Amino acid sequence: MVQGSATILQQLLGEELTSDPTTLRGLTNHLPMALVAKQRLGADGEELQRFAALYSRRLAPLAKSKDHLDRSTWQGAIGHPGSGPELRAYFARCVAEDGFDATLRSHLPTLLPGVGGAGFHGVIRLAYAIEASSPLQIAAGLAYFAQVAKPLAALEATGATSPDPMGLFAALAKSREWSAPQRARRIDEEMRIVAEREGFARAAASLVVDEHSEERLAKCALRMFASSDDFTALHGVTGLAALAVLRPWLENQESIDRYAFQALLAAYLSIGAPLIWSQDRLDEFVATTNVELGEVRRGAANSDDEHVAKLTYSALGGFETTAEPIYLAVAARAVASDSSIQ
Repeated sequence: MVQGSATILQQLLGEELTSDPTTLRGLTNHLPMALVAKQRLGADGEELQRFAALYSRRLAPLAKSKDHLDRSTWQGAIGHPGSGPELRAYFARCVAEDGFDATLRSHLPTLLPGVGGAGFHGVIRLAYAIEASSPLQIAAGLAYFAQVAKPLAALEATGATSPDPMGLFAALAKSREWSAPQRARRIDEEMRIVAEREGFARAAASLVVDEHSEERLAKCALRMFASSDDFTALHGVTGLAALAVLRPWLENQESIDRYAFQALLAAYLSIGAPLIWSQDRLDEFVATTNVELGEVRRGAANSDDEHVAKLTYSALGGFETTAEPIYLAVAARAVASDSSIQ
């Protein structure tokens, strides 16, 4: 009997739980995220197994937990890279005892200030686990989110000037104060470098949050990536899409938008505050990009590049929600540039 892709996805997600959330090179383990994205894009079971075997060469085994965390001590492990096994064991117990709904609701508010941790990968892994309806992967996602959720900086309570994040970004680009960012090995490190600079806290407090902030922030992230085609900007798109998945378990929507803006701002400044295209230039980009939805979906579903799969999954989800053609265009551009796609 041939097993369906959904069944094989769950099997592979279960097998992945023996792996560390970071790779042998110290980068985020994308296997569970890529598998969910590829399966949702239409990859069959054979393709999921092929990709898992290929990607698994990068993985290290998960170490055994050395210390016991409980509800009174787990917060002390937030943001500590070596705390992964202990956090994994803690959240596995919480999910087993309380269910994932209650566990998410009771822990996410504490983790929210670290939404930009590991270049948004903490929230992305957790969101994909939720979408896969895998309780053990949700526990693993919470553990990784906690492991990387060191806040960028404290939020200032005053100083909001505009509800338009793209307008705020445009002013920062025009100033040229952020045009020569310091480079580092990882996205997360580069975001933290700019967050420590004078002027960042003031800029992060400049957004007036209202009922339209979530939509404006998603559009800003999309246009930032469309304009720059930058790897860090890509994670702004997938990160904010992931954060949208987590919103039902968070009551304070204003805090979500403020921390989302802070993280997106850090990502934007870390790539030099590039100019975001005008509407005319965006329209030209859409008009000149060869977009055939089925071809884009098939290409990403069979890609060896985990970021192409994740971006396309997020972008097509954004297109289905908003009908914004830029989502299709950025997905098509990513697929067209992927040499692994036959």
